[in-house]
Amino acid sequence: MLIQTKAIVLRHTDFSETSRIITVFSRDKGKFAIMIKGFRRPKSKYAGIITYGSILDLIVYYKQSRSVQTLKEADSAQSILKLQYDFEKMALTMNLLELIDLSTHEHEVNSDLYDFLEAFLGWLNTTEQPANALFPYLQMRIAELNGIGIQYNSDNSSATSWLNIIEGSIADTPNNGLAFKLKSIQKEYIRIAMQGGTTRLLTINLTKLELKELINHLDVYLKHHIDGLRDRKSDFIFEQILDA
Repeated sequence: MLIQTKAIVLRHTDFSETSRIITVFSRDKGKFAIMIKGFRRPKSKYAGIITYGSILDLIVYYKQSRSVQTLKEADSAQSILKLQYDFEKMALTMNLLELIDLSTHEHEVNSDLYDFLEAFLGWLNTTEQPANALFPYLQMRIAELNGIGIQYNSDNSSATSWLNIIEGSIADTPNNGLAFKLKSIQKEYIRIAMQGGTTRLLTINLTKLELKELINHLDVYLKHHIDGLRDRKSDFIFEQILDA
């Protein structure tokens, strides 16, 4: 059947000398792959609008039992051109897109996650602020929007706090399973992130080591609660940005 949907490009791979397969996360049909015939030809009308993170209006010949769908028409739904020419922002975007790709199943609809991703990419495209420190926030939002959000059960006056992996909580004592002790600034970051304070998070002065530690802690949490979640290949580029 022919469907129309908004979608965001998560990844792509070349197929044959002229075609490309893109994997998109759509608002109405979840994640699926699309064949774009003729994409690699010099005069392809799609070459300028379809890349990592592109926000698209799609018309697709869609059948869920097929592993790869066929594109009928695609147009840009929202420009993210500034983002694509900013190396640091694109590194963050690649990490985010790969995390969503790895943590979602094909054809599983999650319109709230789609709406969040579209809004964040739009914000990232226009903001002048450095945003690399937002990746733990993105990890937490993806967890929440996949139904495995972390609960904040800590007393803010407590001297020490823990991220309890198995029960999924920030608490003043570790549970009997896996737990990570948080530095006070990491705890404050999580508290503000849970309140949705994106702009306020950029004022928290995490050191590079503290940021990397927090990302690692949250990766362990995600891997524990999402079956088969693998390491991100794009981490190599993102970590080079953090170390710069």
